[in-house]
Amino acid sequence: MEIGVIFATLLLLAILFLIIRLILGPLKIVTRFFINCALALTVLVIINLFGSALGFHIPLNPISVMSVGILGMPGFCLVAFLSFLFI
Repeated sequence: MEIGVIFATLLLLAILFLIIRLILGPLKIVTRFFINCALALTVLVIINLFGSALGFHIPLNPISVMSVGILGMPGFCLVAFLSFLFI
């Protein structure tokens, strides 16, 4: 093989690697977001099941699920505080 063919092949592989990396980067972030929101929804449903006996209820809506999914425990505290404050 000629040296030009080898360099062209390596260049194409590097470009392919960069393209795949650019596509999979945001996809990983979106996947992590949906997994966190699914876990937040599960936690909120479980807390509402056990909290209903104590009179504690957090509304399940997309905003509260995304807040808990993105922020984690501080998001849960925020949603619980706002629920307690306004209801």
